Amino acid sequence: MMILRSSPPSPFGRKVKLALGILGLEKDVTIEKSDPTDVNDTIRRQNPLGKIPALIIEDGTVLYDSPVILEYFDHRAGGGKIIPQDIDARLKSLHLAGAVRWNSGCRHPSRL
Repeated sequence: MMILRSSPPSPFGRKVKLALGILGLEKDVTIEKSDPTDVNDTIRRQNPLGKIPALIIEDGTVLYDSPVILEYFDHRAGGGKIIPQDIDARLKSLHLAGAVRWNSGCRHPSRL
């Protein structure tokens, strides 16, 4: 059983949980609430960045950063389900995802 460390308000955690449902992997994952602002939360030991989401897979390896977790879920579900296998489509998808991450950080209302 895998463990997903996340928090309900996290948009990155919601994205990962959405992928779980799309890929039919919900039964393979236990979701544990995490508070990265709490100095006593174990997320700081599980993820060297101290951020969520973080996925602890069966062998104890911790995957962090939502794109990495999505890649792992897609692979586990057989590949090509949510991440294109064709290199041109994959690169286009990665560029779009990177632009969205960059743009959402720069356009945050507190930064206008």
